[in-house]
Amino acid sequence: RGNRIFRFDPATERFAAWTMPQTHSGPRRMDFDAAGTLWIAEYAGNRLTSFDPRTERFTRHALPVPDALPYIARADGRRGVVWVGTGAADAIFRFHPATGRWDTYPLPTRGALVRHLDVDERTGALWAAYGASPGVPPRIVRVEPR
Repeated sequence: RGNRIFRFDPATERFAAWTMPQTHSGPRRMDFDAAGTLWIAEYAGNRLTSFDPRTERFTRHALPVPDALPYIARADGRRGVVWVGTGAADAIFRFHPATGRWDTYPLPTRGALVRHLDVDERTGALWAAYGASPGVPPRIVRVEPR
């Protein structure tokens, strides 16, 4: 809700803060990739945003669906992709940073709010937990990309 990201250095016990590039972007669950880039789900901004800690620069990537409400980003360092779970698209997206291409994986349940993602680094399969919306029972789904 603060529209910022923070870094804490345990060695110096100091914080650093960066304001997101768009007001009210709603940064949610984020993840680092193998290169050290931070991937941020902009819940209210409907973007996947990358932050390079070395240059302190943000890059915003529009999702393939309007008003998808991206809730969580999970990097797959082995395959160089970033997964995005959504709150209003009934889908999970996979982003290819090298090309800017998106893949869409529809979920079998309508009204799905994806809150948790985990990548099987060995196979590239994605596990997602969703539900928690009124009338949507909790579910776990496995996505096996081709």
